[in-house]
Amino acid sequence: MASKRRIQDTLKLLVTDGCNLSCTYCVPELQTKKSAKRRGLKHTELLRLVRPLIEQGVTNVDFRGGEPLTKKWLYPFLEELIRMPQIKRISLLTNGVVLKDHAGDLQQLGVKELGIHVDSLDFERYMKITRGDHLYRVYAGLQEAERVGIAKIRVYAMILRGLNHKEIIDFALLTKENAYEVVFLEYSPYDADQVGGKSRMELHYPLAKIREEIDNFQKLLPVEEEGNREERYRFEDGKGVIRFVSPVKYHKCVRCTRIVMTTEGMLSPCFLTDKTVDMRPLLALKEGQESPGVTEALRKVVRSRPRKIPKLDKPFRNCTQFSFLDE
Repeated sequence: MASKRRIQDTLKLLVTDGCNLSCTYCVPELQTKKSAKRRGLKHTELLRLVRPLIEQGVTNVDFRGGEPLTKKWLYPFLEELIRMPQIKRISLLTNGVVLKDHAGDLQQLGVKELGIHVDSLDFERYMKITRGDHLYRVYAGLQEAERVGIAKIRVYAMILRGLNHKEIIDFALLTKENAYEVVFLEYSPYDADQVGGKSRMELHYPLAKIREEIDNFQKLLPVEEEGNREERYRFEDGKGVIRFVSPVKYHKCVRCTRIVMTTEGMLSPCFLTDKTVDMRPLLALKEGQESPGVTEALRKVVRSRPRKIPKLDKPFRNCTQFSFLDE
């Protein structure tokens, strides 16, 4: 019942489920046939649905994918969103492959925070995991984001046993020379028994072990920052900070203040549930009359929020865990 009274302050906008990478943990077998593209709404139609959500208390908008930077309408949408005085935070999570071409435009628009998900800092290993020879482009994107003055850059590293767990120290060392926030993510295969069991469990690398390895390399010092909900650490001679996150394991559904909307106009309490409300019929109304319908859709979505993270009957995409992150 607590979740029904909470203001839903964070909108996770699933910009696309398409991606310019084909990571082995996310796409175990390469598809030979292209799947049919789902037709999304125009950015002007999305704005008609998002504005009433902002009136209802949404102050943070997190752009998720797939890869958000592949969408052509992203910029005009961002322009309108940034003008809204209620908005406190706009975040965008990218794999960094095309970031170099976009960092300057994002900075000029007023985007101050970027999250970059990197699977490996080793060129050969990165290619093996992502099936793409793009790590040099990711490095170039990070450098460009720094050069144009993006205020906060987060590097997300989800540690997977047998794939990149030997690079824990390498990721931590990024904070020595760069003012990055490196976030170590624990892969939480909570649905492993639903999708083949043991093979997914073998990818799990405990968060406690990640921190222990870094501490053994060099003692981490706590960073006291007012207003931060999660603990941050740094090396004594470091420029950046380190954070440890278990995206799903400690997530409390009843305390959640996040809602999800796809670009097809489907509103949901969570990425992991099929309980959605189709808001597209509201677009048939005269512009400006959508608010009552959006309010009712929001009520339905909050009432349908699961009490705990649901098990899945379909394969669990690793990048879905990023939906639980708040930058």
